Amino acid sequence: MSITEERRRQIDFSEKYYQTPARLVAPADAGFEGTPEGLAGKRIGVQRGATHQCYAEKMFPDAEIVLYGSQDEVFRDLVLGRVDAQVSDSLIAQEIFLSSDEGADYAFLGGDHLDVECYGEGVGIAVRKDEEELRDAFNEAIAALRENGTYAEINDTYFLFGIYGGRPEGE
Repeated sequence: MSITEERRRQIDFSEKYYQTPARLVAPADAGFEGTPEGLAGKRIGVQRGATHQCYAEKMFPDAEIVLYGSQDEVFRDLVLGRVDAQVSDSLIAQEIFLSSDEGADYAFLGGDHLDVECYGEGVGIAVRKDEEELRDAFNEAIAALRENGTYAEINDTYFLFGIYGGRPEGE
């Protein structure tokens, strides 16, 4: 679960165990840029209640943000042309959509998006506020995996990029 200030008020989190940037996806021949100006007047699909809704509403005020119940619905309407672009986790977009037959004519639009206000500090394991011992055990396990090289081995086996951090926008 994304570690955000709003969520921290309700629950506690382990240290992050991954953080991948959000990315816009649009038809490869879209003819517009992934900027607030480029998306002005466009329809952007996002999953309702996901951290991407916060980001889309904040960064693309002149676009129409179209909300969906699931990420699958967002991808479906992108293919059907009901939205011009979508924003989601880059890993989900790559593995679920862009690598599929349906996503063959689509591409990432613009760069990485890592807005801390909307996306938080990464993804951690949610625990109840009174579960410090459990949270600490998760933190120790995450630290051990990173220190002994297991995390890097898993990352390099299954992903084409580092999933623990990311580049800030514009880098």
